[in-house]
Amino acid sequence: MLGCDPWDRPLRCVFKGGDMKALWSKRSLKYGSNTFLLIVIVLTVVAMVNFVSTKHHHRFDLTKGKLYSLADQTVQVLKNLKKDVKVIAFYREGSGQELRDRLQEYDYRSDRFSFEFVDPDKNPEKAKLYGIRSYKTIVVQSGTKEEKIREDSEKELTNAILKVTREGNKVIYFVEGHGENRTDDSGKEGYSYVKKGLEDANYDVKTVLLAQEGKVPEDCAILVVSGAQRAFLSNEIEMIETYIKQGGDAFFLFDPGGDTGLEDMLKTWGIEVGRDVVVDVSGIGRLFGIGGVGVPIAGEYGAHPITEKHKGVMTFYPLARSVSFEANGRTDISGTELAKTSSSSWAESDPNVLKGGEVRRDAGEKGGPISLSVAVTVEANAEAKGASEEDPEKKQARLVVFGDSDFAKNRYFPQQGNGDLFLNCISWLAEEEELISIRPKEAGFNPINLTKAQGRNLFLFSVILLPLAVIVAGTVVYVKRR
Repeated sequence: MLGCDPWDRPLRCVFKGGDMKALWSKRSLKYGSNTFLLIVIVLTVVAMVNFVSTKHHHRFDLTKGKLYSLADQTVQVLKNLKKDVKVIAFYREGSGQELRDRLQEYDYRSDRFSFEFVDPDKNPEKAKLYGIRSYKTIVVQSGTKEEKIREDSEKELTNAILKVTREGNKVIYFVEGHGENRTDDSGKEGYSYVKKGLEDANYDVKTVLLAQEGKVPEDCAILVVSGAQRAFLSNEIEMIETYIKQGGDAFFLFDPGGDTGLEDMLKTWGIEVGRDVVVDVSGIGRLFGIGGVGVPIAGEYGAHPITEKHKGVMTFYPLARSVSFEANGRTDISGTELAKTSSSSWAESDPNVLKGGEVRRDAGEKGGPISLSVAVTVEANAEAKGASEEDPEKKQARLVVFGDSDFAKNRYFPQQGNGDLFLNCISWLAEEEELISIRPKEAGFNPINLTKAQGRNLFLFSVILLPLAVIVAGTVVYVKRR
């Protein structure tokens, strides 16, 4: 043993030169040192990865069906929360794992969101406080508002959050009296899915008979005319025109054939509803089981808030008219053509051609892409502004016009992007662009269910046999090297 300079290498401080050489010549120490160095490197890398992930963390969903990925609508709602939201799930202990996973993802997306699970059997006082009478009841609360739901789907949770965080309910009126689509019709040709979607988004849905009412109701946030089959009376058209000039928002959905009188009114704001039927010979519709040249498919969309989420999402329109916009140099109106067909389409001037015979494009018929819908902003009439008691500060009217009303009927509403497009039009008209999104589609939950024998075998292999094999292999290598 020798004394040495404290700055000298540690091993030289302890061993003589000859001892040092002999020590390093031992194979066991050499391999031990290599192992120690490898451990230090691995621990350093793990520490660095942990540090980076803490500062810049991100989640990846590798499950089939994106089980842990939230829909765009949910992400938008959580991102725009201005109030704290708490979810209390009354479940038996050990149950509700799928819901817990979903709520953890909600919590990850917003600092204003929190949740807890309560076992009604272990905490009957809290269950009684919230009026819980059955298991699997979920309470969503924000401030003094509270919503109870029994379904733990993402759609129901997000809708409940909307209901407890929004201030007041906007009223949407559907015009009746001219053969329009009915929101109380739950058949394939009805609009009950539209009504359900609007109510889920916390809108009040009502109907109005203008000839009887004498005017558009004062509390009307959006006026909807969908699929009218008969002409409007001149005084009804005047009521709607006055409503728009005062800054009122309206949604018009026409179908081929007939003339409602509203088509000429809309020309006032640069909107042209064609007296035609759009033909699409691309054959794309057959891929979705909706074949027929009279069912144009739209996969191209104009640059507008309504359609910004629809890239890569198709919509289809059974029997549609063309709808276009032209400002003609006016500065008080602006518009965007929303959904457009492919180049394999045209605006057929003879609607009867679809009833039989050869379908071909004739000279003078406009070729595709054909616009099927427009969104237009209108500067409110300065003289008429004061007549609006609901919103005296409103200076613009918003209009959306489609050349088809069938795409939102119950039989088509859930398919492709049809329902989302309709509801996104409403969100834009209501000036609630933060709600424009692609709404939740339920993902399948496919857990791996093992029998007792399979579970026992998995335990033996992963916990006992595999580690034992590693130990045996390591021992053999160690003995051979000695």
